[in-house]
Amino acid sequence: MIKTAEETTSGNMLAVFDYKDPIIKKAIWLLKYHHKLYLGRKLGQVLYQFLIEDISDLRTMSPGQNIFVIPVPISKKRFSTRGYNQSEIIAKGFCLSSPENILELRNDIIYKNIETIPQAKILNKKMRLKNIKDVFKIKKPEIIKNRTVLIVDDVITTGATMSEIMKILKKSGVRKVIGVAIAH
Repeated sequence: MIKTAEETTSGNMLAVFDYKDPIIKKAIWLLKYHHKLYLGRKLGQVLYQFLIEDISDLRTMSPGQNIFVIPVPISKKRFSTRGYNQSEIIAKGFCLSSPENILELRNDIIYKNIETIPQAKILNKKMRLKNIKDVFKIKKPEIIKNRTVLIVDDVITTGATMSEIMKILKKSGVRKVIGVAIAH
C-alpha cells in the first residue's frame, strides 16, 4: 500500500502528493514531456524536505555509509527520444538538498534491459505487473550489498515498477530499500 509521507513511513513506498492535484500533475507533465528540468530539481528538493526525518532515521541504520539514491531507469530508446530521465533529474535535486552529503546518486547500478509499453498506458494492475516483470537488471551487485537504498520515481501508480526494482535489490543483498515518489 502506498502512503503519503505525512501519513506513515512504515511502508516500503512513500509518495508526497496525490497525482490528482492539478499543480503536481502539470509539473510532472511539463518535466516529462516539455523538458522543464528545473521542475524536476525543484520537485527533488520538495521530496527531500518531506523525507528529511526519514533520511535521518535511515542514516542511523547505515553508520559511515552514504545512502544510495537510485532513480528508476528508463530504456535506452526512451532516453534517446526524451534526452533525459525525469526520475534522475528529481533524484539529483533530492541529493543536492542534503547539506551533509549523505545521499549518493547512483544511476549506474540498475538498468532497464527491455523496452516495454509505458506503464501509464496500461490500466489493469495485473497487466502492469506482467509488463514490468524481469525488465530491470543490476550491473554492480557487489556495490549494493548491505547498503541502504532509496529508489526515486516521479509517480507511483500501482507500485509495479517500484516493487520489481525493490525485489531485485533485495535479492542482491540490499539491507534496506524504500521507494519514494513525488506523487501517487
